[in-house]
Amino acid sequence: MKKLKPIITIYIVFILGVGVIYAQSDTWTQKADFGGTARRSAVGFSIGSKGYIGTGYDGVTNYKDFWEYDPNSDTWTQKADFGGTTRRAAVGLSIDNKGYIGTGLDGVTNYKDFWEYDTTNNIWTQKADFGGTARYGTVGFSIGSIGYVGTGNDGVNKNDFWAYNPLSNTWTQKADFAGTARRNATGFSIDNKGYIGTGYDGSTIKDFWEYDTLGNTWTQKNDFGGTSRDLATGFAIVNKGYIGTGVSGGTNHKDFWEFDPLSNTWTQKADFGGTARRISVGFSINNKGYLGTGYDPT
Repeated sequence: MKKLKPIITIYIVFILGVGVIYAQSDTWTQKADFGGTARRSAVGFSIGSKGYIGTGYDGVTNYKDFWEYDPNSDTWTQKADFGGTTRRAAVGLSIDNKGYIGTGLDGVTNYKDFWEYDTTNNIWTQKADFGGTARYGTVGFSIGSIGYVGTGNDGVNKNDFWAYNPLSNTWTQKADFAGTARRNATGFSIDNKGYIGTGYDGSTIKDFWEYDTLGNTWTQKNDFGGTSRDLATGFAIVNKGYIGTGVSGGTNHKDFWEFDPLSNTWTQKADFGGTARRISVGFSINNKGYLGTGYDPT
C-alpha cells in the first residue's frame, strides 16, 4: 500500500504580538512522519503541549493504536492502545487534560462507546456511551469543561447534538444542529462558541454554523470560503478557525481557509503543504496547527 504523507505544520502570524513566528507567516513546514502505519479516517486532538493521533483505516485493516507527538523534539511515541475495538471514522476531542474517543465503525458495526484517555497514567477508561445512536462521521469539540458531539450517520444522516459532562459522566441532548442532517462535517471551537460546517447530506455542502452554549442556539454564518466538500479537516488556532483539504466530486483538495468569527469572513491562506487529500487529522498546539495522514489515491 502506498505510504501516505507526513505531518505538516502551519505557522500563522498574529497581530498584537501574540504567537508571532518570525519570517514564517502563512507557511507550511514538513515534520516527522506519523509514527504508525499510513492511514485515513483516524482521530486526533491536542492536550497541553502534545498532539495525539489514533484509530483509523488503511484500506484493509482498522486500527486502535495511539500515538503522541512532541513538537519540541519532533518525535512520535506510541502510547497505550485505544481502549475500545479497532475502528475508523470515530470522533476525538480533548476536555481539559483528558482525551476522548468514541463512536465510529469497523465496516460492519457502528459504535457508540466512549473512552477517556489519561495522559499522566497512559490508561484508557470506558465512560458512559454516547447519548445518541451508534454512528460514524460525527463532529466533536470542547468548550470549557464540556464536550460536544453531533451529526454523523447511523444508516441515515443525523443532526442531533449532545453535550458530555466528564464530572458527572453524563450526556445531555442539546438543540439539534440547525443545518441539514449530515456526515463527515468538520468543526472546532473558539472561546465559548462552537462551529460546524461542510460535510455530506446527499451532496457535498459548504454551509457553516455557530453554536452558542449560553443560549443553546445555532446561527448560520457565512459559507465556508472554498468549494463545497466533505471529509475536510478543521481546527482552531487562538481566535481563528481553519478548514482545508477534503473531497468533492471525486476530487481531493489542498486549499486552506481561515475563519474570523469577529468579522464573519473567510480568507484563503497558503495551500496545505502536502498532496491534496481527504480524511486527514488536524489539531493545534499553542499557535501552530498540524495536519497529516489521510487519503490520496494518486
